[in-house]
Amino acid sequence: MGMIRKTVSVGTLGLVSFRSKKEKLRRAERSQRQAEAQLEEEHAARLAAEGRISVAEKLVKRASAEAAHAAKRLDQSRRKRRRQRKIEAVQAVRGAISGVEPIVRSGVENARSASTDAAARGRRAGKKARKQAKKSLRTAKGAAATAKVAAASARVAAAPHAERVATRAGEVMERLTAHD
Repeated sequence: MGMIRKTVSVGTLGLVSFRSKKEKLRRAERSQRQAEAQLEEEHAARLAAEGRISVAEKLVKRASAEAAHAAKRLDQSRRKRRRQRKIEAVQAVRGAISGVEPIVRSGVENARSASTDAAARGRRAGKKARKQAKKSLRTAKGAAATAKVAAASARVAAAPHAERVATRAGEVMERLTAHD
């Protein structure tokens, strides 16, 4: 059936068509069915892929929400730990201060009493030094007056001797100048 048409087509160098209308129609219908099947397969694959994509998007959304929640809890935990460390540090400092406070207070009291004692001793020493200075001043004034009187009497006593020495020195000078 189709052999004769094909032979004639080859013999006429393509003037007679190689395939009949029926054959062409069958081939076209088969291609159409295959294309429709492929289209349905592609459509089903697309629906399946879209379903998987939506599921994946939901998983990503849920995972990012869980990650954000975990990050928030981590941040809160870190803040809580920092706050707790600060509280512990403050308590440690308070404990150290409360342990040192009695020692400091006793040191302050000792310093106050020592400064009070030193001030009293200083006042006493100052009074004693003033008294000794006044006494030394009186003694020095008396000694100066006595020395003044002694110097005046020595001047008076030495005056005749000084005249004699002066005249004698003049005589010696005359003799010396006469011999030359």
